[in-house]
Amino acid sequence: MNEFLFSDFPEVSTEDWKNQILKDLKGSPWDKVTWETEEGFKIEPFYRKEDLPVLPRVFKRNPGWKVTEVVTSESESKSLTEKGVDAAILISHEEAGKQYGCKISSTSDLESLAKSVGEIPLIVSLATRTPKFSDSFKKLTSSHNTVLGDFDPYGTALLCGELGCEENNIGKTFQSLSGTKGFSGVGIHSLYLRDSGASIGQELAYSLSWGVDYLNQHLDAGVSIEEAASNLWFWMGIGSDYFTEIAKFRAMRILWTEILNAYKPGLGETLPALILAQTSSFQYTAYDPYVNMLRGTTAAMSAVIGGADFITVSPFDSEYTTKQELGKRIARNAQLLLRYESFLDKVEDPASGSYYLEVLTKKLAETAWGKFQTVEKEGGFGAALKKGTIQKEITARASKKRETLAAKKEILLGTNQYPLPTERHAELKESLAETEKRLSYTDKSTYERLVPLRLSYEFDKWRNKTDLHVASGKKAPKVFLLTIGDLTMRKARAGFSSNFIGCLGYEMIDNLGFASVKEGVAKAKELGAEIVVLCSSDEEYATYLPEFVSEMKSQLPSSWKLLAGYPKDLISQAESIGIDDFIHMKRNLVEFMEKAQTKWIGKTNE
Repeated sequence: MNEFLFSDFPEVSTEDWKNQILKDLKGSPWDKVTWETEEGFKIEPFYRKEDLPVLPRVFKRNPGWKVTEVVTSESESKSLTEKGVDAAILISHEEAGKQYGCKISSTSDLESLAKSVGEIPLIVSLATRTPKFSDSFKKLTSSHNTVLGDFDPYGTALLCGELGCEENNIGKTFQSLSGTKGFSGVGIHSLYLRDSGASIGQELAYSLSWGVDYLNQHLDAGVSIEEAASNLWFWMGIGSDYFTEIAKFRAMRILWTEILNAYKPGLGETLPALILAQTSSFQYTAYDPYVNMLRGTTAAMSAVIGGADFITVSPFDSEYTTKQELGKRIARNAQLLLRYESFLDKVEDPASGSYYLEVLTKKLAETAWGKFQTVEKEGGFGAALKKGTIQKEITARASKKRETLAAKKEILLGTNQYPLPTERHAELKESLAETEKRLSYTDKSTYERLVPLRLSYEFDKWRNKTDLHVASGKKAPKVFLLTIGDLTMRKARAGFSSNFIGCLGYEMIDNLGFASVKEGVAKAKELGAEIVVLCSSDEEYATYLPEFVSEMKSQLPSSWKLLAGYPKDLISQAESIGIDDFIHMKRNLVEFMEKAQTKWIGKTNE
């Protein structure tokens, strides 16, 4: 049994593989099977050992991962281990005198809650209150083995505009939290960056710079490098870019190992990065929320294969409801399937040896390292945060993503593609109102704030007006697709228009086709349509257009007259005779939604 399994097969060279791919492409260029990442580097369709002769070692503290669940009330803390949970995140925040999440006002509250979840690792999110509970945290390590506190002044500054503590005392506070085995008191919340729209490369580079800044502040306060490294952990986000997310976590481990080794040789191997990965709300959607089950599962798989220590998947319905028992159960089970049916916890580094992932990891690491060095040369993370350069870069990237979504260059299922027009979420109003309040916050602050905002927010905002309109007892506007002429083109344009306008939650009325424009408009009038879309071919519009406008003015004078497509030679004529808008690939969908809702429902639902 010493023979290699494939020793009887002839060796296939890289050139042979490439020639076979070119043959299968049947004349199409090689570029068709390569893709460029958001970070700007190209990925080939396959890689081999010659592309990366020496594979990096990815160091991790413990094998496998902890299925982690967020707890926001005492009732949620019961029977977690029986449900398959390995670790708990206890959320308790105070803002303007009000407390959100679990009631933790005293050490006895913390100890009581910790006891109720059982003897599993704890992540306790108290933000700026973390130092007040330092002694209790350290005491809990005897029963819970691992306890993480989330003191993070820069994270607080990103969300609130202020550090939440005296800048000169940050190092002393770090010192007070360090020095206890099993307890890490300083969390680096790069999740905030992801939730605000940061790219994978931005999160990776800024996490490293953030960590180095905190390491240096520990050292300046007299904490040893070993204790400083032990006191830090990373709370990272997970997006929906499956392979690149895997590479991100692996690159994070490799680069953090290099950073710690620069402080003390060998330290990176003995104290690898401790990572909690959480699904980012940026990619979650309020409409067609069941797709979030797929997003959450693939995100969890990315984090598992990438090597996260703790993983928490947000419930699929988390964007519009707080009653999430079913959502939490499915989120847990997604991870349990990865463990007990896919056995991903049985391998130390599941991605190791996949040259595609190894090269992707290497290229992402190199790109992030270059950005990290730039931040360091300009004064480090804290200085960049105070200048606002980090916030501006992330905001610019998020804006670009929203533009591509509105232009349908990026697809978000159930939001800008294949929407379910009959789906209603009137309860989303409260969440949208809270977000609007945060977006309109104008008080001056020391640091420029980031506002975590899901990618689909603009779509949700305008579509929800239809839900509230219907909830008030009124009917959704009716959209009548007047299909006529060329069978292929009318079907294609009717499908596109239904998909496009359906994002508003309006009632869509499709048809098999009409013999005449007059007949179609008459049917639209019979059904009481507010919007009528003419669907045919560009060549036939020259004939149908004048009659369509004439019949609409005669039979449905108050209704919108829309044209599916953008026939350049007829645009001026169409606009001059009264076409209200054009439905086509280059039309900004969000702008159209705003225009339609302002016309048919109003800017507000009063």
